Amino acid sequence: MKAFWDYLFKEWFRQVGEALLVAFLVTTFVFTTVGVVGQSMYPTLRNGERVLVPKWETWLVRLGLWEWKRGEIAILKPPEGTPFSTAHFPVLGFSFRAFFIKRIVAVPGDEVYVDRGVVYVNGKPLAETHITDRIAPWPDSFPGVCYEGGRLTRIITQQGDFPVDLLPAYLRPLREMLLPPSQETLARSALGEVCEVGRIKLKPGYYFVMGDNRTLGGSEDSRTFGPISVERIAGRASFVWWPVFVREEGGLRLNLRRLSPPEAYRLE
Repeated sequence: MKAFWDYLFKEWFRQVGEALLVAFLVTTFVFTTVGVVGQSMYPTLRNGERVLVPKWETWLVRLGLWEWKRGEIAILKPPEGTPFSTAHFPVLGFSFRAFFIKRIVAVPGDEVYVDRGVVYVNGKPLAETHITDRIAPWPDSFPGVCYEGGRLTRIITQQGDFPVDLLPAYLRPLREMLLPPSQETLARSALGEVCEVGRIKLKPGYYFVMGDNRTLGGSEDSRTFGPISVERIAGRASFVWWPVFVREEGGLRLNLRRLSPPEAYRLE
């Protein structure tokens, strides 16, 4: 009898081990799913929806065989120290840095800035009608930069006003990517501090990401923590698969849908 129970235990252990191994391989190399928490990607994504993330794309990017594109929705880890990026595990209570879900609006080599709510990439305003047809973006600008005596003195982000000598570590790449101000700005700064909307030129391996919810306080994104490195992008949200149906005024509506980049981001 003991040999029989030993056999059952070993068989159960083998099957559980195989199932865990298959699950690990699938979620690491094939696909995984991510739940949307909050409204930072509204109106494109809603709180509680789940998206499909093809993991093979991430490995192709890491091998240099693929690149993330403008308009794609990225699953990413914000830089360490980013405000409001720490979450707490239910019941157990330990803290961890949560994944964010944001849209890639600019890729390596692009020049990007935000002026009164309008995003400019390589000098062109993006017609983000997938957002503006549903909500009115807050007319903020980014990055704010201030000069005095020909020297950069402050950088103003969505999160705060930072003297350049006291920049948090997560904003130092942003400073390195700022384009020089015009000669007119430098001349005016000789008479006192001058502040304006700066320009960013993304270095190789860096992306500018934003949430679709551009209302006041709607999204913590690159306007808070600056451009992010490719290593922080864990994958691309490609498809909404849950809930299958949503209830609207006219009744139930099928909610399954692809998450293709909107036309606004196809600049070539």
